[in-house]
Amino acid sequence: MTDLDNGFFTAAQSGDVVEGDKLEVELENGDYVLLLRVSGTVFAVCADCPHQDTPLSEGMLDGLILTCPVHFWQWNIDTGDMLGPTELPLARYQVKEINGEIFVRTAAEL
Repeated sequence: MTDLDNGFFTAAQSGDVVEGDKLEVELENGDYVLLLRVSGTVFAVCADCPHQDTPLSEGMLDGLILTCPVHFWQWNIDTGDMLGPTELPLARYQVKEINGEIFVRTAAEL
């Protein structure tokens, strides 16, 4: 289901995104996003590392900190801020969870 009036696309069923884990999905418009559930809240970020396009689904999630599996760069998934000396933010997307479905707005919130 697509809600083109406000830019949200159906991304997954709520039960598909497990607490403390990651799920990469392709939206109807062809964009790939990474869904993550932490403390009951679903976050959506760019599916690939902004440094070298490595799939972040292969990285590690520790609380709100997502680590790239290749160079171990880290981001706060709530803010998109990178931890460390380099400034390379991670694109975040607006999420709505309604009636057992997760919707993602494709416009980045940076």
